[in-house]
Amino acid sequence: MPESEPAIERTRFPGELNDAQQRRLSITCKYIDQLLCDMEHALHSATSQSPFPRYVIDITPAQARVIEDHISRLRSQLLRTLAWQHMRPEPPEIPVTQSLLTDLAFVDIAIEELKPRHMRGCGAVPEDAVEGLNEVINELRSMAGSMERYVREELSAAHESKEKL
Repeated sequence: MPESEPAIERTRFPGELNDAQQRRLSITCKYIDQLLCDMEHALHSATSQSPFPRYVIDITPAQARVIEDHISRLRSQLLRTLAWQHMRPEPPEIPVTQSLLTDLAFVDIAIEELKPRHMRGCGAVPEDAVEGLNEVINELRSMAGSMERYVREELSAAHESKEKL
């Protein structure tokens, strides 16, 4: 039976968590930050132009500022928590343009699923509604396509020129 390589043991410093515990700490801090992002989104939903708002704004601007201050302090504490274990947040990895293109792909799928042949699962689409539905689909697809072209062409070109600098 071949001998296996001895496991490399890392020196543990006083007060230091093990690797698995540090990963858990990092993941939990990142999760808390995501919840804080969700809270910020809810606080700022009043300024959104969405025709389908999710939240009823039942706080004053002054109360929102106090909550934002709490969020900021909690984020600072998250950073101090990681620093306690000689850790720091990982840098961002996903370009915004990639996120936008991914979301636009899902928008395209949602628009596709509005076509009469897909709507049959909800019942037959009345003949006198097919043309109107197809017009709505074409308009939505055109607008989403225009946005996708802009992201692919304009933003990607700006990103490439920035990288050359």
